[in-house]
Amino acid sequence: MEVQFTDLSEGEVDTWEWDFDNDGLVDSTFQSPQHTYSEPGTYTISLTVSGPGGNDSEIKIAYLEIAPASCEADFVADPTTGYVPVVVQFTDLSEGEVNTWEWDFDNDGLVDSTLQNPQYIYNDTGTYTVSLTVSGPGGARDRETKINYLEFATT
Repeated sequence: MEVQFTDLSEGEVDTWEWDFDNDGLVDSTFQSPQHTYSEPGTYTISLTVSGPGGNDSEIKIAYLEIAPASCEADFVADPTTGYVPVVVQFTDLSEGEVNTWEWDFDNDGLVDSTLQNPQYIYNDTGTYTVSLTVSGPGGARDRETKINYLEFATT
């Protein structure tokens, strides 16, 4: 998440030192910088300014809350048992803002479909593990894996 910070210091200021994550290191020396947070959490922000009148610091404890990913993967399949060859309909039940879907129908680590609600034909007998990885805005990402979810036999 990208955050715009605005310096509201009064008086003549020559330098700015921003610490966006309370690690004691200067992250920016711009007057009103932007900073991108890639991890959820609660952040303490500090600004130290210097000018002809000396130095002054402002610390905002637990000032910024970055929420975790805003999508959660979930799905169902129909049917989950039967005889090969069988066409299985997968239905996305993911919550939150989702804009990409990556389905792995046979647990080989490869993306088999990027459709929201795909169909897949199983020609071989066996038990199958299925995974859905969803992505949303701002890098949100989640994965749901259903182990031994499908089981197909010969007639």
